[in-house]
Amino acid sequence: MMTGLNVTFISAGAAAGVSAAFGAPLGGVLFSLEEGSSFWNQALTWKTLFCSMCSAFVLQILNSALETKTARIGNKYSGLINFGEFKCVDGSNECMLWGPQDLIVFILMGAGGGLLGALFNQLNLYLTKYRINHVNAKGRVVRMMEVVLIGIVICSLGFVSINTAGYCVRWNKNGMERELQNLTRSWYCPKDKDSQLYNDFGTLGFNSQENSIKLLFHHFDYSDSENSTIRESKDKLPLQATYKPLSLVLFLALLFLTACWTYGIGVPSGLFVPCLLIGATYGRIFAYCYQQIFQFTDPSLFYPGTYALIGAAAFLGGVVRMTISLTVILIETTRNISYGLPIMLTLMVAKWVGDMFNKGLYDIHIELKHWPLLEWEPEPLWETLRASDFMKSNLEWLNPQPTVGKVVEILKRTKHSAFPVCVYTQSLPEEGTFGRKAAVSSTAVNERSQLRLQGLILRSQIVTLLKKEQYFDVGAPELPDLTHSEMTEFYPKYPDIDDITLTMSDQNKVINCSRYMNPCPYTVSPCAPITKVFTLFRSLGLRHLVVVNNRGGVEGIITRAELQEHHIEMVYKAKMDNENTIHSTLTRSRTDILANPVSTIQSRTDNIGVNPADFLQLPNSTRTLRTL
Repeated sequence: MMTGLNVTFISAGAAAGVSAAFGAPLGGVLFSLEEGSSFWNQALTWKTLFCSMCSAFVLQILNSALETKTARIGNKYSGLINFGEFKCVDGSNECMLWGPQDLIVFILMGAGGGLLGALFNQLNLYLTKYRINHVNAKGRVVRMMEVVLIGIVICSLGFVSINTAGYCVRWNKNGMERELQNLTRSWYCPKDKDSQLYNDFGTLGFNSQENSIKLLFHHFDYSDSENSTIRESKDKLPLQATYKPLSLVLFLALLFLTACWTYGIGVPSGLFVPCLLIGATYGRIFAYCYQQIFQFTDPSLFYPGTYALIGAAAFLGGVVRMTISLTVILIETTRNISYGLPIMLTLMVAKWVGDMFNKGLYDIHIELKHWPLLEWEPEPLWETLRASDFMKSNLEWLNPQPTVGKVVEILKRTKHSAFPVCVYTQSLPEEGTFGRKAAVSSTAVNERSQLRLQGLILRSQIVTLLKKEQYFDVGAPELPDLTHSEMTEFYPKYPDIDDITLTMSDQNKVINCSRYMNPCPYTVSPCAPITKVFTLFRSLGLRHLVVVNNRGGVEGIITRAELQEHHIEMVYKAKMDNENTIHSTLTRSRTDILANPVSTIQSRTDNIGVNPADFLQLPNSTRTLRTL
């Protein structure tokens, strides 16, 4: 069961993780807000920000201590992932990283990233569905065999690609930063005294993903076509193909397919960094084509690393559909605020294009796992729905003093995390479910309306009471109330109902739920629109919302499961079909209604199982009667 403290820990943990990984404390907070939480308030904001800042600070201390044996604070030690500094080829600050004319190019790159991201998500959706039905269902051994198979395939493809697709490219030792020199791989390439050849595919494929991204961002040369050496002057020189186009295309295809295949397997595979690497490769391919078309020769006017960065943002945005948080994360990682506008523009376009085809990958997997994470707001088409349309009418409830046997029976039969505590205005029936056999009949409706809500008690509270043996014989003196510390003793892992041992004599004893229940839970009218229900759940962090009519009778309950998109879509479709059926029935009976309206409506509504009084309240039927 998820509590308020659980939500705080999860949100703060997500923010701290992103902060430590990318050295982006503000980006971590925004990531937790945008993707990791369905409830947010001001207190949670400063808690996650404090946790995120502490994470970044501690990581800097540890990184500097491991590297220099002293504790230092600086950009060099922030973040586990460092993409390097974006600067001119000659090391000065006089070149143009991007210009206003490049915004159109960035929009095109964002559209391409959105298309690639939508394709990635759709392929992964098919693979995940197949994996759920045919791999995960067969046990852990089969899942582990899948992991081993994927590892063998990826290693084999990489080894074969080095020998068949890799090109030996020449570079000069004096023209590269020493850090980038150490990252190159010269496999199967000859060596000479003045210069060295490196395998472009092997350099990208057999480095860590962080280093491969750094190479794509910063490894490019303006060189003399005759001797391929770097000049320190500002002469107009051709851009050397640091990585051959064919190698980049093959590397992109292999990385795209393997990343799509590995996400969702039985081991943590990650998504952020692989998508950034795929996008950076896509950006370098785009930069090469752009340079070949317009023949840029001035290194101060064309910076390939910018296109690699924009490509990384475009593809990652097309996959996860994040905008604000991803913009801040990339700005904090690159430590260059000038990239804020192009990154934001690219991410917006990538999200718009991707949303035309499917959802973000996180949303897809949340939906496949049926996790009750709410959207920010309901779809506009659903605004006609009311609480009574999608509430759970098969209500599980308890008396204020239920018997232990009935409580255990309900807990074992259901997985609900809370139960309304109700009293019956006439004779007091046994606890259980109303409307199980006749949820839409008038008898069931009247029966539910005679329930009076007394409060709401959590499953964890009931289990704790059973574990603490807080039950007594009927008519016997009640036991002393448990303190708050005793009620939360088992937090966060409360005992399971199957782990509690009860004797036969305990089954007839009673529990006083009224002493531990919430006597004033949040309630809503059956006529409340879905927008209001969404607002209550999102703004207050609710887990349960009891539906109470204007006479005080309990009609049902709404949980986050009832607010999931697939459930709401099913309810909306059923309601529209019902209204269309009623409308077509009235239209076909036009003559009969004019001749004998009362008897015709009675016969038609009996056929479709609708009460005539309720039928006349429908908007479609009212408009139809007015036209007759």
